[in-house]
Amino acid sequence: MTASWGPEPTARRGTIVGPSRAERFRAAERRIQLVARIMDDLLPIPGTGQRVGLDPVIGLVPGIGDIVAAVAGVVVIVEAARFGVPTIALVRMTWNWGVDLVVGAVPLLGDLFDVAFRSNAKNLEIFRRHALDPAAGTGEHWQFVAGLGLVVVGILWVIWSAIGGLLSTEIRVP
Repeated sequence: MTASWGPEPTARRGTIVGPSRAERFRAAERRIQLVARIMDDLLPIPGTGQRVGLDPVIGLVPGIGDIVAAVAGVVVIVEAARFGVPTIALVRMTWNWGVDLVVGAVPLLGDLFDVAFRSNAKNLEIFRRHALDPAAGTGEHWQFVAGLGLVVVGILWVIWSAIGGLLSTEIRVP
């Protein structure tokens, strides 16, 4: 059966029109898994037991590699959103994508980071958990976002305090 990219199935006179949730899950999982495999897990690194995808390899090409990796990550997140993954899980997936994008943009070090971080594989696991069980708990995602919010508030407070300290410093004129 081909994958449906259209709207959710609708009920008509007691029958469901369109693919079942399980069929839609399998189709969406295949698409996300394909992206994750290509970007994060395509080839084995000889002698290490580790695998590497195209993300760190194409990341060596300035600009173009980062754009391709960003688009691939967006495809995964959009697919999960279309399937109805909870918003907080999408926030976590977006965080994974953003970290991969920002850190991955650093020449050479970002490419090494891409080998270890594997954001698309992480996002595939989040998709599987929440797509298979719509009632799955989202507590760890809420805790992560709350912790991230506290870190951001702390950084802003330090910056505000530093600027206030600099502005309140009296400079003596010789």
